[in-house]
Parts: sequence; structure tokens; C-alpha cells
Amino acid sequence: MMATPVMSWPELKADARAYLASTRTAVDRALDAFLACKRPVGRPGPPVAGSAALLDALRAFLNGPGKRVRPLFCHVGWRAVTDVAPDVRLTDVGVGLELLHGHALVHDDVVDRSVLRRGRETVHVACADLRGGDSWYGLSAAVFLGDLAALWAEEQFQCLYEPDIPTAAREHLGAMRAELLSGQLLDVAEASQPFGTVTEALAVIHAKTVAYTVRGPLLIGAAMAGARPGTVEALSAYARPLGEAFQLQDDLEDVITGADNPDGGEDLREGKRTLVVALAAQSATSGQRATMGRLLGKADMSQAEMAKLRSTIADTGAVQQVQAMVATRRREAIAKAQDGPFTDSGRALLITMADLALPGVADWPEVTA
Repeated sequence: MMATPVMSWPELKADARAYLASTRTAVDRALDAFLACKRPVGRPGPPVAGSAALLDALRAFLNGPGKRVRPLFCHVGWRAVTDVAPDVRLTDVGVGLELLHGHALVHDDVVDRSVLRRGRETVHVACADLRGGDSWYGLSAAVFLGDLAALWAEEQFQCLYEPDIPTAAREHLGAMRAELLSGQLLDVAEASQPFGTVTEALAVIHAKTVAYTVRGPLLIGAAMAGARPGTVEALSAYARPLGEAFQLQDDLEDVITGADNPDGGEDLREGKRTLVVALAAQSATSGQRATMGRLLGKADMSQAEMAKLRSTIADTGAVQQVQAMVATRRREAIAKAQDGPFTDSGRALLITMADLALPGVADWPEVTA
């Protein structure tokens, strides 16, 4: 089995944004190379009919457009600790994080019965199409393909078990994976209220986004560089508000996209109890709650009904509340980056990552809840 080619990271430059763009390109190339090595294998003879097409569906999904924020945070974690050039094994870890993310998304879409993700067919839908729209076949194939992505991720994480890598790196990986699964369970657990609660929504955010998207990758990279406890604590303090803001902005986009994104609204069709939904329910009139109850979770919601649900949620003031929360948390994360015991280059990268993870928020007008 071919391994991911060893690749060096780009040289550190004064322009943090350009440096991160170059780093993302390095991750993309490494992921491309890894996926290109994966072919149907097994006993001698031709591949089992259909297996190549299934793997192609998974590869297309994994190699699709993405921000690559987890590999970038892992890289920035290293840079926050030292100015020594990053270990080339960060490439493998970054690819592993993307594969783990793909595993989580494939299974998440199965659980949520999602037809689209960011306007593209989900893996189980693409697999169903291979057999004339057989949904059970698609779901079954997606479960195994998600498992395969997790197995591939584990291949890439093997470098963390090499003797010269601090044990803390794999401990952070283990904690991150455990929190991800805990968040998935919380996400499907029955809500205590019809529209969920703020406490429950934040618990899911902390497990699925703060720990898995920001803190875990940061701490893995920092541990690989030999981070001391004070730096670990400072990175965790930065990760908390930024991870919250990252998920809140994502939840918000599902509510406010409207006509510019007719394929949006997946969370509303799935009936997810996001923070914006919980806040809307808190302030809603009886009529607004009735509208939310009638439309939230309606899989075949028309565009007119989607517009009605979105406007109802916005009229409660929940959108403005969440916008204020996102902006406040972005400022808090930047302050933590400025005050933390980081290298100068690491500090610049942490600040820049706040804007890359939260595109456009820096330009929002001042919003108050």
C-alpha cells in the first residue's frame, strides 16, 4: 500500500493569509495523492462489480471543495509553539484529519437523512443513484464507506505512534474522537423541549465543533512541537470562543441564505435543534411557535414554506442574537491569540485563522443582541 508522499510545508512568510493558503494547497495535494493510491484490492482477479464506482463516490466526496480548517489548525498549533520548520509528518496528520472529517460527514448525512450537503449530493444519495435510486443500497454503502474513511484516517495517524512523537499528540487525538462521537450522540438524543434548549445546543457545539474542529487539531499540532502546559491552556482558551462562533455562523447561514441559496436550509428540513432555533423558540409568540412546529423538520418543505420559516425565526430576534454572539466570540478569540504565550508567527496565524474560519464576520456592522 502506498503512503502519502512526504511533502515539506511552505516557508513561513510575513503574509499570514498567503502562508495559510500555501499550507492548504499542500494539504490538498497530499490528500489527492493519498486518494489516488486507493483502488479496489483483495483477492487476485478483477474488482468486484460496482466496488470501483462506490470508491469513486467516496473519493469525489472527500476530495471536494472544503476549507481544510482542521489541518490548518493542526499546523498553526505547531507554529504557535516554535519557529522550527514543521515536521513533515504534519502532512499525514492533516490528511488524517480530513479523512476523519469525511467519515463523520458521511455518517452524519445518513443519520440526518440529508439529500444535499452544500448543494452537492450526499454519499448515500450518490450510491443509491448507482443502483437506480435504491435508497437502502445507498445507505448501506455509505455506512461502509464512512467506516473506510475512518480506517484510512487511522493509517495516516500511525505516525503519531512513532517513538519521537510526544504521547500527548495521540492523547489529544483520542480525546477529540471521543468528543466527536459524544456530540453525535447528543445530536440524536431526544431534546428536553420541542425546539431544544440553549444548554443542549451548546453542549453539541462544544463536542462536535469546539473539540473536534478547533481545539483538538490545534493541540495535536502543538503537542507534536513539544508544547508546554501553559501553551496548551492558552490554545484551549482561544479554541472555545472560536469553535462556538464557527458553528453558530454555520447554523445561521442555514437560516438566512434565502433566495441566493435555494438548495440551503438542510438543517431546517432535518429539524435540527440548533442554537438559533432554541433562541427563536424562547422569544417566539404562540403563533410563531405554531409556524415553527408545523414547518421545522418538514423534509419536503417548499421554497415558500422555507422562506416563511426563515422569516418567522428572524422575526423573533434570534438571528440578531446569534450574529452578536458570533461577533463577540470572534473578538474574544483574537484577544486570546494576542495575549497568549505564542510565537510571533503563531500569534499572527491564530488571528488570521479567526477570519478564515469566520469569513465576512470582520465586516459585519456592529450587532447587539
